[in-house]
Amino acid sequence: MTSGAAPPPRLGKVPLLRRLNLFEEMGEEEVQAISRQLAMSHCVSGQGIYAGNQDRVYLLKSGRVRLYRLSANGADVTTAILVPGQLFGTVSFLGGSAGGDHADALEDSYICEASAPDFLGIMARHPMLMAKVMMAMARQLFRLERTVEQLVHGSVEDRLAGLLVSQMDAAEELDGEILLPAQTRDELASMVMSTRETVSRTLAKWGREGVVELRGRRVVVLDPASLRHRAGGEI
Repeated sequence: MTSGAAPPPRLGKVPLLRRLNLFEEMGEEEVQAISRQLAMSHCVSGQGIYAGNQDRVYLLKSGRVRLYRLSANGADVTTAILVPGQLFGTVSFLGGSAGGDHADALEDSYICEASAPDFLGIMARHPMLMAKVMMAMARQLFRLERTVEQLVHGSVEDRLAGLLVSQMDAAEELDGEILLPAQTRDELASMVMSTRETVSRTLAKWGREGVVELRGRRVVVLDPASLRHRAGGEI
C-alpha cells in the first residue's frame, strides 16, 4: 500500500487504537507496546490498499474501506464496507492469500498494518487481543456463510435485511435508534447483487412500515426485531 500525503491526524496512534473495541480493555502499556509494532498509513479517498495477493493484516482506525472481488466478466462485486475497528486481510493468518480480493479507501482513512507473522506474534503476547480477533473472525465467517446462503436462496429483501442486520454491531446508538454507517444506495446494491432502484424502493417501503428511517446516506433502524425477522432470524 502506498501512503497518500496526509495532514497530521487529529489523534495520535495510541489514542486512535484505544477508541477501538479490540483494545478498549487493555492497559496503557499494552496498547503502547502494540502501537509500536503497527505501521500507520493514510489513504486518500479512492486509493487502492491492496489488489490480489498480499500477506499483510490491516486494521481500519478511521474512515471507510470497500472490499470487493472482480468477476469473470470484469465487473466488481462489493463484499463488505468496513468501518473503524474492523480487521481485513485475515486470510493471510492461515497461510493463504487474498487471491482476487481488492481493498480501496472510500474516504480519507487511517490504517494500521503488519505482516501476518508479526500480527500473530502480537496476538500470542496479548491473549485478550487474540480472543477478540478470533471472535471477530468467527462472526465474519458466520456472516459470510449467511450472505452466500441468501445470495443463492433469498430475495433482494432477504439479502438487504441481512446486510443491514450484519452492520448493526458497528452502528451508533442514539436515543434508542440505531444509526448504520453512511453508505450510498449504489454500495448497498453492489453488496446484495441488485440495483440501486430496487434497493431504494425496498428502503422506502420499510420506511413507510416504520422499520427504518432514511437520513441522507444513513439508514436508521427503528425496529431491529422486525429487520431481523425479514433477514430470516438472528445474524
